Amino acid sequence: MHIPSIPGYEVEDGPSTLGSLWAPPQGEFPRKLWPSAELLRICPDPTGWVTIEECFYRSDEMYGRTHNVLIDASCRAHVLQSGSHWTGRSDVGSVEVWGDGTFCDGLTASCDARDELMFFAAVREHHGFVMPTFEITPTFLWYWDAYPKDGGWFYFDAAGRSVELIRVAITMDEWKVEVAALEMRTFLAASGRELLVEKDYTVLTTDGIEPFERVDDNHHTRWSNFDWFAMMDEAGSNASAFSNLRGEYVVEGTVTARLRRVEARKAEKKHVEYVYGVDPGTGEVQRHTCNPNVLGDFSDSGARLHAMTPVYFSREVLTRYTNEPSRYKVTPSWIRCLNLWRLDIGINTAGLVEVYLGELDALAESEQAHWLAYNVPPQGDMEEGRFRRDFLNQPARSPDPVGDLRRARSRAAKATGALLGAPVWRDLDTQAAAEFEALLGPTSDDPSALNAPTIILTKALIDAMDPAPLKKYLGGSNTSEGSIALLRRLLTSLGDTDDAAETFAALQAFRSAGGVAHLGGSKASAQRARLGIEGMSPWAAFVRMTEDLTKALDRVVALVEGHS
Repeated sequence: MHIPSIPGYEVEDGPSTLGSLWAPPQGEFPRKLWPSAELLRICPDPTGWVTIEECFYRSDEMYGRTHNVLIDASCRAHVLQSGSHWTGRSDVGSVEVWGDGTFCDGLTASCDARDELMFFAAVREHHGFVMPTFEITPTFLWYWDAYPKDGGWFYFDAAGRSVELIRVAITMDEWKVEVAALEMRTFLAASGRELLVEKDYTVLTTDGIEPFERVDDNHHTRWSNFDWFAMMDEAGSNASAFSNLRGEYVVEGTVTARLRRVEARKAEKKHVEYVYGVDPGTGEVQRHTCNPNVLGDFSDSGARLHAMTPVYFSREVLTRYTNEPSRYKVTPSWIRCLNLWRLDIGINTAGLVEVYLGELDALAESEQAHWLAYNVPPQGDMEEGRFRRDFLNQPARSPDPVGDLRRARSRAAKATGALLGAPVWRDLDTQAAAEFEALLGPTSDDPSALNAPTIILTKALIDAMDPAPLKKYLGGSNTSEGSIALLRRLLTSLGDTDDAAETFAALQAFRSAGGVAHLGGSKASAQRARLGIEGMSPWAAFVRMTEDLTKALDRVVALVEGHS
């Protein structure tokens, strides 16, 4: 019977762990003392996580330590033959000045003249005064261009996504440090080294102990050397026993485990085929690879599909980017991931995201697969500004409703500040400013997709209103007058006949009664109608709201500047 490999459980055709190679020895000892679970985690070619530093104590059950050093790959046999003696533990990771004046920096040490041991990582204690600290050779962090986050370390893959590299959990008395196995093994292969992991585990038991003679065993492979014994605890007041596992094993390098971002960009990758059209005769969708080597350009005769053939995607493709504004910047014209990559886009007349076929190949494979999931047949026309810029070489502007709104808010704040002594629209706090800056609008057709953008709009344009300068300029206020009512009174005094404040009042009412901040009630439809968005799709409603808010802010500016 063939059984698949199940992580965390030993199976017949599973990986070569020490647990699968080393059977419990003969002898009358409590089977609980055999460290089967720990032996299953000892493996020369792991693919998950490797514990490199550990210290723990579980009363009446188990305690132990794990440590590590780097060794030259050619020295493995000699280091393991030397026996389980915590190789170099006293020299690697600590500074020594010998009697003859020799200075040892703790970064390297030797068992003898043949073996060089190198520091990799350690948890250093500080005599119980402060929390122990984790230290690691910077070479490993530099290799992966790693950065600290949430108590561990991460790196960016070719798509700009964070990949967990090191997990660190430290308290005053216990700690555990794990490193991603494949990233570790890639580094080892590149540096010509191996990781020597040293373990010292003790298991205790008092369950149904019958007297037994001490049992000793040893297991040696080309990649490990461990001793184990079990015996009665004669010093204990009750019948008890313990066992100890002590030794070393090697984690081997492999060159095909993981690719660093810089190498992934140069590596050969699969070229995804995208839908770019529909055959008018058969109605079948037409697909073509994004491989730039088989695409044509402006100098071709037309035999090859042009690299600037537009390919279309539903707006949901943007969700993963708009959900992480600290990592991605999204505008109607481009998407940027930190300083790692950028993709030019457009929004066509049907509201679809538009990308040129040849430019999709610049994305990492994982990112191309994401875009493929949202690829749709063409619908609508290319936005005129983009067509003029890219194909007619004419300077032209593309619609940017949110950008227009931000600029209008800034002008209104400046204008009211000049008239009233302080702006009506205050500077946003850090969180609200980041949300307003990242605002793009709904990225799906689900009605709930309008909720979050509406809340951001009300934060930036309603909640951020400061009534103080309005009250001062108007000579006071009634008890029931809020910011919008005060703004309306100001604008009326300046000659407003169009009630520019109504747009802000309608937005506030929609937030309260339209099913955004609260469940939509019987007045929800009326509030949508008041905003002029009843029956609209989320994207169309958002565009209408931002355009109307921009017009209202521009009207405020015109009235204030006209009065000044």
